[in-house]
This record gives sequence, C-alpha cells and structure tokens, in this order.
Amino acid sequence: MLERFWHGFLKQPYKLHKRIDEGQGVPVVLLHGIGRSGAVWSALRQLLAMDYRVVAFDLLGFGDSPKPELMYNIDDHAKPVIAAIKKLHQPVVLVGHSMGALVALRVARLRPDLVRHVVLYEMPLYEGLPDKRIYKTRLAAYFNFYKWVTRQDFGFEEAAQTFYEKIALKVVGSDLSAETWQPFVRSLQNTIMDQTAPEDLAALDVPADVIFGSRDMLVFKGQVKERIDTTLVGPIETHVVKAPHRITPGAAEFIAQRIHAACG
Repeated sequence: MLERFWHGFLKQPYKLHKRIDEGQGVPVVLLHGIGRSGAVWSALRQLLAMDYRVVAFDLLGFGDSPKPELMYNIDDHAKPVIAAIKKLHQPVVLVGHSMGALVALRVARLRPDLVRHVVLYEMPLYEGLPDKRIYKTRLAAYFNFYKWVTRQDFGFEEAAQTFYEKIALKVVGSDLSAETWQPFVRSLQNTIMDQTAPEDLAALDVPADVIFGSRDMLVFKGQVKERIDTTLVGPIETHVVKAPHRITPGAAEFIAQRIHAACG
C-alpha cells in the first residue's frame, strides 16, 4: 500500500540497483540491454575505471532492481535512470546497449542538462531503413517473432524451453528468470517495438556516438543521420564495429575510445 502511494500517487521514481560503482572522475553511466543486468559491462569497466567513475545500474525490472507491476514503456525505464543520475551531482557520459541505448537516448533528450555525451551501442532503430526487400523481410521476421513472444500466455518455466534456451541465450545472452519474464515481455512490447527513438533522435541536443555491430543479427544499421534535426547543436557520429549483439572485448575497446574522445 505504501509503495503504491509513494510511486503511484506521488509519482516518485523507483531506486535502481547500482551494480558497479568504481573509480573517480567524470561519471560514466552504463545501461544494459533487455533481460540483462549491469554485470554485462565488466569488460568496459576494466578499461575505464582508472580514469572515470564507472557506474552501472540494473534497469527497472531486471537484475536486482525493483520489479513493479508497470507497462515498462520507455518513460518507465527513463525516470528512475534520471533520478539515479541526479544523485551523481554532475553531468555524465551515458552509455547504453540495445534497449539500454533507447533508454539512454530518451534520458539525454528529456534531461540534456544531466548528460554531457551519449554513446548508443547497437540501438534497435527500426525506422528510416533503406527501401529494400532484404530490410523489409528481416524487419517483418523480427516483429513477427517479437509479437509471438508478447502474445504467449505461459509462465517462465514453459517459456524457458521454447524461448530462453533455444533463442535468447544463444542470440542475446539474456539472464531471464521467472521474476524478470513479465518485465522482459512488456519492455519488448512497449519500449522496443513501440519505440520513441526516431523522435528522440530528431530532438537530441547532446553530442552522441551511435555504434552498430556488423555481425548483429537483431539490429539494422539504420539511417540515423536522416532522423536528426540539423538545426540542433548536438553532433552525432555513426560507427560500425565487428561485433554480434553483445559487448565483446573489441566493442568495449571502441566504446572506451569514444568516451576518451568525448572527455578529452
């Protein structure tokens, strides 16, 4: 009852679990992808902790963060991230992977005063793609699969056999459990499928690096620059690295390079 009053009626954000907090200097805040936790950033943490304060949060509904009964849309994820960044008391470099990139983009758009630079790694941007049959076919396949997942009326135990073991673990490496299954399904529907990325990119007023993996089977190299309002001052650079839909050592090194460049 108290939780419902505090978060529902008073609209107070949930407190995210801080998975990593190491080092000193400019804060670098790391947001993981769907179904994961802040633990995925261990390789990048090792590269940055000597020069920066590295902070990784578990997003709402995942890891050790609260798992309330919500829709898990983009603002449900963004609001607690904004509250957590405020407590760091200075603008941050904000890094997001996959769904975490969508959340990072949203935070940077809503609160540019809190973000000095944003790095978006393997952001699932599904608009502004080239008008080619191969893109249309792959996009249709992705969304048919996503819709199948969100329509399933089964518990995690059955889902584990049909989804987690066969697909999620091999392709995304998700850390799903019975507790995180509902946040996973709702985040897939309401943050990734019903995404705000195109309008957030168009309104972005923060310098950004957008990085795609050339071996990523879940994300297209969308036409990011075509979604940008060129009247805004935040320059956006796009890059491609050799990586699947994971934070590989090589991808971590490239992200670290972009962070050094942004803070240099």
